[in-house]
Amino acid sequence: MKSQQFNQQVGATAGCTLRLLLGTIPNDAEPSKHGIRADAWFGSIKTANEVGLRGHKAVLQVKLYRSLFPKEFIESVLKDAPEGVLILLEGTTNDEIPLVVLGYRCSHKTILFFVLTKNAGSSKLGDPYQMKYTDSFGNICTRYVDRPQVISNFFAGSNAIGTHNQLCQNSLKLEKKWATKNPWF
Repeated sequence: MKSQQFNQQVGATAGCTLRLLLGTIPNDAEPSKHGIRADAWFGSIKTANEVGLRGHKAVLQVKLYRSLFPKEFIESVLKDAPEGVLILLEGTTNDEIPLVVLGYRCSHKTILFFVLTKNAGSSKLGDPYQMKYTDSFGNICTRYVDRPQVISNFFAGSNAIGTHNQLCQNSLKLEKKWATKNPWF
């Protein structure tokens, strides 16, 4: 991995993102119109900076990354906040790339973290998060939690990896139609 293109300069995750970016954009594509969504393995300030340097927009989820990211500050601000509250922090990298850091409380236990290139999405209300929980009687209940449009769009398109499983389990309901008695089948 160390010998791969870009890794020596920007690290493994940012390097991998740049290699994927180079391989997916046609030569005639307008770079400013290309947007990238990436899960937590790719999400970092460094990756967002490198994507922005190349004229692209990015929405990157951040989980464990702490370098240059104000995770502790966002956690302290949103510690007692109700579901649906978000915080936006704007800044500029050393390369003059404007970035936005977003913290969003989606449940009383969970805060989601994102780093975005400027103008990669809107913080206006988008589709709400559908939270399912069990009440005291064992019934499954649904509650809708407000979330910004950029996060709604992120999660609407980020589940492409599990599409096959979703089709089998949800849309096609194959497990309901086929009685599989042999688990190796």
